[in-house]
Amino acid sequence: MTGPEHYAMAETLVKIADEGSVDWESTVATAQVHALLAIAAATALGNQGGDGLLPSKDGKAWFDVASECRKATP
Repeated sequence: MTGPEHYAMAETLVKIADEGSVDWESTVATAQVHALLAIAAATALGNQGGDGLLPSKDGKAWFDVASECRKATP
């Protein structure tokens, strides 16, 4: 999974846990693992290029999953 995919999975799992139809503690724990992996990926990618900017495809993917408007313009 990519960093953005881990982020999206964490977000989905939290929503599922909040609905109450699954074991809350287990689902939230799994969401935390995905969130941590997303943080690790974002941190690693953020250090590439020397200028602190993500490569364009990675930056767009993070923008699409983490921004309020959810879709970057090409």
